[in-house]
Amino acid sequence: MGKLAAKVLSLMLAVVAAACVSCSRPVSYEQFISVENREANGLYRYTLDLSDSLCTYDVSFYSRIDATRIKEAHSRDFSMMVTWTAPSGQRFRETVYFGLFDESAGSDSYSRQYVKLYRKGLVPMEFGTWNLEVLVNSGADVPGFRGLGVICKKNL
Repeated sequence: MGKLAAKVLSLMLAVVAAACVSCSRPVSYEQFISVENREANGLYRYTLDLSDSLCTYDVSFYSRIDATRIKEAHSRDFSMMVTWTAPSGQRFRETVYFGLFDESAGSDSYSRQYVKLYRKGLVPMEFGTWNLEVLVNSGADVPGFRGLGVICKKNL
């Protein structure tokens, strides 16, 4: 093989390798639903890709609270009814609590973000796309509550 052919082959391999890396799925992703965009019955619905059988997942909930209402909100915890639906249709339900404390994961002049780890090292009993429904039982009672989000992080 000539020098020119070797250079062309090397360049083509570099382009293919770059394309493969750039097409990979992100290690984590998040979905946020504002209070205004939740369903009429108060449900927040999310879809989680838990299809990789070679890893575990960390799932967290997060919310944003209006900065002008922080002091009022800190005295409130709210419960959430969490329902998981497996790819096969089997459902699992539990109640968890989202506590608001003086710590926040991020803030700006308009709001503060609170992140609470829900499940660490989750290994799903079925791999595939799971549906997650969350009913925030008293989110309306939390002053400045803007909505609820979920973060799904893949642990490689």
